[in-house]
Amino acid sequence: MSLLIERGEEHWRAMGLLSAAVALSACTVMTQVPISRTDTSATAPIEMRPLSRDEKAALAKTLSQTVANPGAAQFKWLPVAANGSGPIGYCGLVNVKTGNGEYVGFRPFFAMISKGPKGDYVTGQIEHISPVNVSADSSDAGAVAPGRVQENCKEWGYTDFSGAT
Repeated sequence: MSLLIERGEEHWRAMGLLSAAVALSACTVMTQVPISRTDTSATAPIEMRPLSRDEKAALAKTLSQTVANPGAAQFKWLPVAANGSGPIGYCGLVNVKTGNGEYVGFRPFFAMISKGPKGDYVTGQIEHISPVNVSADSSDAGAVAPGRVQENCKEWGYTDFSGAT
């Protein structure tokens, strides 16, 4: 009888340890919700800087995965927030090919981008691309209502695309 009680205690002890491990592992999988630029103090200007050549290459690689023909995507870049952590909103210009292989012209996009372990922006995903009028047989991947990109970009402080390079 005492052997049965000892094994029962071991079983409950093992179940307790397993429950604690599961609970703790859930804490490490938490995601960080991005804070929009408009959530910061209006009096505190956000320092901006140009993207480095390496950042442009890394972002072009990950951002282009959102469009129909990733290898043909062309980008024009705007400055990015110099400081901050977690995902941030970013805007620029992208030129993509239609289904028949013609470029549609540069148009604004809104993406969420993140820094890598070295503190440089290396990953991201395009959330919205301003639509263009293209033929019905072409793919306009990522396009949304015209005002959506402008609203998101304005929220993050991007209102002038004329300086994109």
